[in-house]
Parts: sequence; C-alpha cells; structure tokens
Amino acid sequence: MPRENIAAVEAAYEDLASDGLDRFIEHWTDDLDHRSIEGAPDDRGPIHGKKAMRAYVQDWIDLFDDFRIEPVELLDAGENTVVAVLRFGGRAKLSGVETAQTMGAVLTILDGKIARGREYATRDQALEAAGLEE
Repeated sequence: MPRENIAAVEAAYEDLASDGLDRFIEHWTDDLDHRSIEGAPDDRGPIHGKKAMRAYVQDWIDLFDDFRIEPVELLDAGENTVVAVLRFGGRAKLSGVETAQTMGAVLTILDGKIARGREYATRDQALEAAGLEE
C-alpha cells in the first residue's frame, strides 16, 4: 500500500501542473480536512471540502503569473500517511519577483484519494508530526 499512497500524491501534483486546479481537486475526498501552516499569512483555519480547498489553492494561483507546486520528496509514513516536501512559488504578479519556497505536509490517503492534509513550515516539522525522525 505505501507505493500506491505515494503514487496518489504524485498523480495529484502532476495533474495540477499539467491539467490545472479542477483536475487536482479530483484527487481529494469530498469531505477533505486540510490545514495550512498555523499562524502563516494564508492561515484561514480548517479547510473542509473540495470547494474550500479549491478556493485556497486558487488564492495562491492568483498571486503569481506562473504559480507552480511540485513534490521534492515523498515519504511513506505508514498508516496511509505520506510526508510530502513541496516546493512552490512563481513570479509574483505585484512585484515581478521570482520566488520559491519549500514546506512539508502530512497527507492521509483513503481509497486512493487525499482525505486529510496538514502543512508545516519545514520538512523536519512534517517528519516530526508524522512520527518520523531522522
């Protein structure tokens, strides 16, 4: 099952890059539960359901001329859990400055779809939250 869970996450981000947001959202369960980095400027509290998740990601897309997000590393954390290290950014619409940042996420996969996600400011924080320590 670990390989299938990692493949589910890979497919979601590949579809976002190639086919757009609508296709990305299909990789999440209808009752998804997601949380951005607590205390971050984009922290809007719990994100429930596909409509809310779509709006959250769309806000990021709207900030950049060429927003992109891609997995740098995907790790099996057991119990249907994947730790994703994600690089995101693009050229900011307001300033024209190219930016790239990395964050960690802990994702729970159910029946081949992402059901729960928690974002963390760093890879190490995500690993710790998933019970993995290096």
